Amino acid sequence: MKIGFVHIPRTGGTYLEAVLQNMGPKKFINFFGTPSNQIQNKVGLIENIEKDKSMCNRILTNPNWETCNLFSGHFSMNIDECVGGDEVKYITILREPIQRVTSFVKKVTTSKKFSSILNNNSNKVGDEIFWENFEQYIKSKNKNGLMVHERHGFSNYMTKVIAGLDLSDENIIVDEKVYTKAKENLDNMVYVGLFEEYGKTVNDILQLFNIQSNFNDNGLKISSVPDSTKKLMEELNQYDIKLYKYFTNKND
Repeated sequence: MKIGFVHIPRTGGTYLEAVLQNMGPKKFINFFGTPSNQIQNKVGLIENIEKDKSMCNRILTNPNWETCNLFSGHFSMNIDECVGGDEVKYITILREPIQRVTSFVKKVTTSKKFSSILNNNSNKVGDEIFWENFEQYIKSKNKNGLMVHERHGFSNYMTKVIAGLDLSDENIIVDEKVYTKAKENLDNMVYVGLFEEYGKTVNDILQLFNIQSNFNDNGLKISSVPDSTKKLMEELNQYDIKLYKYFTNKND
């Protein structure tokens, strides 16, 4: 059985992937292609797999595909149309949606153009003016500084990727049908962890691959945003909030 790690940005997946590198590139395919022993497995902008059909061929013709037990990347579950079958299952990590989006907004300021927009007249990343600029960016439907799949990260991203929507499509819509599909796919996953239980999540996933670990996290850091920003994020992420509550309530 092969397992795909649906790496949702800002859920702690990068650290986990760094530990999983110990499996080696023949057992673990990291589409990010880092560190150096993963370069042969790199598939750039895997989010665009539905738009660029050649990506599927590159995955399936990679000699490591036959031997791998795990593959990982910022892909939507539409990748299953390429690599799927009874032998392919999925895992993921969820995070409380408002905290995930807050962290994601700060992360994508690595884009210089986007950063210049959000940091305009602000004193630092995350101050009140920074968030006012973010609100204006969203309300004005600004597209500058970020790629399509990055802009999807502001609204219902967890629902989009778990339902298998096309992240290269600017105009995808999340509705009850999509939400229902996301729930169905989530229920069928081999394992779903929580960022809020990160130590347990990491150790559980490593045990799936017989990797010995005793990881302890350093405690959960909570970020705050202005009330108006939080309200906007809640409006943008209604289905992610529902999906997160669905999973956490089901597993209480």
